[in-house]
This record gives sequence, C-alpha cells and structure tokens, in this order.
Amino acid sequence: MTKLLTKTYQLTAVCLILLLVTSCGSDDDSPIAPSNEIKISAGSGAADEAQAAFIEVKPNEIIVFDAGEFTFTNTLSMDGKQEVIIRGAGRDKTFLDFSSQTSGGEGVLVANSTKIRFEDLTIRDSKGDALKTRDCEYISFVNVGTVWSGEPSESNGAYGLYPVLCKYVYIDNCYAYGASDAGIYVGQSDQVIVKNSLAEGNVAGIEIENTTNADVYDNIATDNTGGILVFDLPGLSQTGLNTRVFNNNSYENNRTNFAPAGNIVGNVPAGVGIMVLSTKNVEIFENTLTNNNYATLLVMNYLALNPEPPAGFNPFPSGVNIHDNDITMTGTVNPDQPDSISDIGFLLGQYGLDQPEILTDGIFISQGDLCIQENPATTFVNMMLTDPTGGSLTTDISAHDCTPTSLPAISFDAY
Repeated sequence: MTKLLTKTYQLTAVCLILLLVTSCGSDDDSPIAPSNEIKISAGSGAADEAQAAFIEVKPNEIIVFDAGEFTFTNTLSMDGKQEVIIRGAGRDKTFLDFSSQTSGGEGVLVANSTKIRFEDLTIRDSKGDALKTRDCEYISFVNVGTVWSGEPSESNGAYGLYPVLCKYVYIDNCYAYGASDAGIYVGQSDQVIVKNSLAEGNVAGIEIENTTNADVYDNIATDNTGGILVFDLPGLSQTGLNTRVFNNNSYENNRTNFAPAGNIVGNVPAGVGIMVLSTKNVEIFENTLTNNNYATLLVMNYLALNPEPPAGFNPFPSGVNIHDNDITMTGTVNPDQPDSISDIGFLLGQYGLDQPEILTDGIFISQGDLCIQENPATTFVNMMLTDPTGGSLTTDISAHDCTPTSLPAISFDAY
C-alpha cells in the first residue's frame, strides 16, 4: 500500500512539473488558434495570404481576418468550395479595403460554392460590387458591412451585398451604404431571408429582384432614393414570386437618384418607401413607413417604363397585398426626379392632387391584382395609364378592397 501511494505521489509530481513547463515555456499569452483556423493579420503580405487561403481552404475551415485594415488591389475570389466561414473581428474592426483596386469587377467574389458564411467584417470602396456570390447554396452574411466612403456617387459600385442565382440566402444584421444601385440586393434566387439590417445612402436600400420565396423583415431603410424594392425585370433566368415585406422601418427615403444613366433603378422616384414593379404575389404588411415623400407605396407595371418589353415577359404585377401598415407622409417632394416619371407629377398637378401615400400606374390585368386594406384616411391615386389621355385618373380605392390569402413564412436552417 505504501509503495502504491509513493508511486501515485511521484506521478502527480511529474504531471505538475510538465504542466508548469508547458505553461511557462512561452511569453505569448494569446490563445492558440484552433487547427481549423487560417489566421490572417494586416500587413504588406496580407492580400496574397488571403487569396491563397481562399484558394486552398478545405471544408470546415475558418478564414479569420484579425482586426485592422487589409488593402487589396485585385478581386478576392473563391470558387467551388464548401463549408467555409470567412470571419473578421467585428464589422467596425476588420476592413477589407479596395480603394486601391486596379483589376476585377468585384471586391469579393464567391462562385459555385455551398455553405459559405461571411461574418463580422466590412468591405470598403470596391471598384465594382462589394461582395458578390453567384451560383451558391446556403450562403450567409451576418454582421457584414459594405460601404463606399464619402458622399454617395454614381461612380460607386452598383451593389453592396449581391447574392445572385443562389438558394438559401440568409442576411442578418448587415449594413450597406453608398451603392449606386442597391445596398442589399438578392437576384434570381430562391429561399431568402433578409432581416435586422440597415441600408442607407443607396439608390435602392434593399432590393429583391426576380426572386422566389423571400422574407424581408425587421430592417431599417433610410436616406435612400427608394427604401425597399421588389422588382421583376425581363431577360433574366426566372420570374419573381412570393415575397413578404413586413415589420420594416422605411423612413425619409428622399435622396436624389444617383444611379448611372441607363440603369433600371434610375427610374425610381426620390421619395419611395416600398416599390413593387411587375412581380407576382407580394405581401406588404405591418411596416412603419414615414415621410417617404413621393409615394409611401408605389406599384408599377414595367410597361410604364418600356411599352415594348421583350417577348415572353409578363410585365403585369399581380397578387399584391398591402395591409396594416403605419403610414405617415408630411414632408415635401424632392423636385429632382427622373425624367421617366415626369408625366406622373404633371398629371397629379392637372388634377390638383398632392403626392398620395399609395400610388399605382393602374396597368393591371384586373384591378383586383392589387389589394389594399389600410386606414380609411390613407390617400390613394390610380393613374389608370391604360387610358393614354389620363382622363381616367381616380382616387377611388374601393376597386382594391380585397383580402387574398396571406403568404407562408420562409424557414430554413441557415449555415
């Protein structure tokens, strides 16, 4: 028994000595990175290290950018990867800076990948789109910023967050500023959630385009030309269907449109809270919409912009359901408006009407394709542009007194 105790004490002493040697063998008290982390620190070689990591990363690895500024002159690209996290130290701590970019159409580009997650970093001053993902599934953006420095300009990149041709897109707690098209854009995608994000100082704050099954909620859109857009455009891979826009705060979106000439968003009036163009099955409800002074809600047909759309494109919006929103509109209209909508302002003036809270061009197959259940005091104008003389303009909202079935919620397990 005594020998057994002695051996036990000896073994314990050896373990203590080894523990002390291990803990005292280095002056560096920083934690050791897990084996699945690829750590990149700011410095002269960081851009090359980052691109190498984007090429060589394996499934279940994490590319970690430390706090600091990382300068890039080329697009940072990834292709054909799966189960990868790209992580910074915080949206206000890690900056991928492309102000010196000399080549590439995007700041960051990810293509043909599955289960990719960006989190806790900001992409700044890219030559083109800030963060584009193409042909991906289970793509997530969490606490990610995209910004262009200074006053917003048409020379800025078109899109901030830009998932296109993707499935299972998850955007949460993100920030977008200064995009010359849309700050947060989702195009030609399916199964989409955009929530808890802030878009300001863009042409379009948040845009859902030719996308199916999208939920946009608990976001803030302010100081854009248009706050939240749901569009269908011709010549793309799919048409839009089933979008819910709810519980958002879209206010004071009156910024003069600064989109480059020829861009479709160049037609968005300065002063729109939420705009629907030609898409199908859109439910807009329980939003707070304040002082968007051209039209709080605008519903249009692509024919109003182009009377001869490409063959095969259905420009008629349908299944648009607007209800239970909190609407306030007390300011004055920005006089600097796109030429393409000048006739609308002219006709309103001819009828002695102020800008209404809900405005539509009236180009529907059936007036019941737009249903409205709002406060009876809500102001409304139907331009009835199917009448080329404008003689049928009406403020009668009763033709839109209908209540379609609500759309289902979007739910999936984000990566």
